[in-house]
Amino acid sequence: MPQISEPAQHVDPRLLGWKERLASRCTEAVEALAAVPGVTGLVLGGSVGRGQHWPMSDIDLMALCSGRDVRETAADVDRTAYELSAMWGSSGIYTAVDAGRLTFDEAEVRQTASGGLPATVERMDDPRWLHGIDKIYGGVAIHDPHDVAAVFLDWSSRHRFDTGVVARRRESWCDQAEQLLLDTERLVHSGDATGAWISLRKAGGALAEVATERWGQRAGSLGRYWTLFEARARRHGDPELAARLMTAAHAHPQCVSAVVDAVPEWLQDRIALSYSARRLVGEEITPAQNARDNVLAFAQLYRGRFPSAQQAWMRGEDGAILQDSIAALTELLSHLR
Repeated sequence: MPQISEPAQHVDPRLLGWKERLASRCTEAVEALAAVPGVTGLVLGGSVGRGQHWPMSDIDLMALCSGRDVRETAADVDRTAYELSAMWGSSGIYTAVDAGRLTFDEAEVRQTASGGLPATVERMDDPRWLHGIDKIYGGVAIHDPHDVAAVFLDWSSRHRFDTGVVARRRESWCDQAEQLLLDTERLVHSGDATGAWISLRKAGGALAEVATERWGQRAGSLGRYWTLFEARARRHGDPELAARLMTAAHAHPQCVSAVVDAVPEWLQDRIALSYSARRLVGEEITPAQNARDNVLAFAQLYRGRFPSAQQAWMRGEDGAILQDSIAALTELLSHLR
């Protein structure tokens, strides 16, 4: 099995001035997205909005719109965000702008906020609202000429951790896990091993969200997901559940070590830069954990952009039996439900 060695202890020069860079890019992103036709407000959420960012943080922006179809506005927001990120990448360090898929019409925001808890619980069946209430939680109304972003944020702060909302969120994540396991079975039978592995690990991630909701916490940070999940499980006295889940989903660092030598050059660079960034902000992380987090996150993102991709690094280790993993995650789903 390939060994992931401990890199030399130094700060990658590209990370110098990271706080100033993120602040500057955030301003640039807000200006660009506010100019998209139909956009009438922006909420800065995620780790940057909550003031918990690190050098590789995404810029999470939720757009509000009026006078134009939400889907059309969302498509233009997504394209603008992607183009910004691509341009920044030419500087040697990439900052993703996560915007577009979480776009909301002003009227639906006001209607949901005025509907109180029942309306909020009902919205949790919609992935856009399921992710949206969590993504904006603790964020900032960064562009709000119509005072709707403030309404949106107040709604999230009042209802995000309400007992009824959490119960419905757990149910929604369980439903997603169940569907993803069915998708995994279908992909296995169709001969798409890469798609099956990604679907399986997404099912594992959905179950990790169920556990996170049960602990009264929120997740986030796709590029550091599994290490942070392990830490949450330890804090809440449930490390055995985390170990069981990661074993079933093949999300342990040693599972990824078998494929890490096959990752493309750009991901090798991302892994090294991420490790330096995490150490820079004092995170206790091993090279193997960092590699695991990045490989699993980017396999999912890469397959989303290129649905026919079949690279070896996107799959599990040789000899692993997917059917056994499906059975193990199905058992965990029953336990968590």
